[in-house]
Amino acid sequence: MGRLMATTPLLMIPGPTPVAAEVLAALAEPVRSHTGPENATTMLRIQDGIRVLVGSPGARVYCFAGAGTLAMEAALVNHAAPGDRIVVVSHGFFGDRFTEVATALGMRADTLHVEWGAHAHADALRDLIVSGDPPAMVCMTHVDTSSGVLAECAALASTARAAAPDAIIVVDGVCATGGIEESMDEWDVDVLLTGAQKALSVPPGLALLAVSERARRRRESLGDIHAYYADLRRWDPSVDDPRTYFSTHAVSLLRALEVSLEGIFEEGLQARFERHRRVASLVRDGMGELGFDPLTDAAHLAPTLSVLKLPLGVDDAHFRSRMAASDIIIAGCLGPWAGQGIRIGHMGTTSESDAARTIEAAAVVLGK
Repeated sequence: MGRLMATTPLLMIPGPTPVAAEVLAALAEPVRSHTGPENATTMLRIQDGIRVLVGSPGARVYCFAGAGTLAMEAALVNHAAPGDRIVVVSHGFFGDRFTEVATALGMRADTLHVEWGAHAHADALRDLIVSGDPPAMVCMTHVDTSSGVLAECAALASTARAAAPDAIIVVDGVCATGGIEESMDEWDVDVLLTGAQKALSVPPGLALLAVSERARRRRESLGDIHAYYADLRRWDPSVDDPRTYFSTHAVSLLRALEVSLEGIFEEGLQARFERHRRVASLVRDGMGELGFDPLTDAAHLAPTLSVLKLPLGVDDAHFRSRMAASDIIIAGCLGPWAGQGIRIGHMGTTSESDAARTIEAAAVVLGK
């Protein structure tokens, strides 16, 4: 067997994120039966935990093997039909992904684009919604991992509901759930989708959706859909009784998520959200002293990641390579910001000491 590395690299990318020791230990437990009572108990506990995190005690929670993109596709294909109009609020690369997936599914996507780093105006969303036939769905991203914009979901969802009362409102919470407060019921949101590999602090491989009663009625009204694995109606018997087989559950990842949720609630949600805000401020203040300023509008900075402009004369690839040599892994930017900035994730288990270690490494790389 190979030697263990003397220093474990610190993942400061915006997902996947570091995983706590007790979660890694859960992954190393003996593999369970996917229809056995132990896994069933785990799945029911996950459903309860996700309902608390997303602020919807009555939501129906689906959790199956996949990633956030699968959850996005499932949200669309289960609640709109080919030819239906979909309105998308895009704050960057992952907002645009809603448009791409909807188009691939034969839907008509109208997208509200804004300048990267800026936030969409509610009035512009209303104008787009009423400019055509009533949309079947309105989709938005809570935190776009490419631009770092924290969306004002309450205001956007309220505008969408007023302009399109029958629309299914979807929020992509992949870079938010577990690190930022979410309130499905208060926002009148119908589907909140997420993945396990960011603020939930589990290795990649789980797609999650919390679904309202309104969305379930929409699913029933569509009848047969052009999906099999992503058809939520096929998963329903397993949601009700996880001992019922539809497709093999990712049992080890589910156990890891159960343990991670236990840690989240032990920390306390408000304390956890405050830690995310505090670590975000530490990262931005420390990197700011080194010349890295946010590319994201200051009024909409997310607590889960920072998107920072490179100082003049600093090369993106070289800087990130030198950081990696110091065992700090950070990400480059996407889209129009590629090569102009870096992305630093600070969510999940990321601590003040992780922030300090990252800033210290950056200072050494820059010779400061």
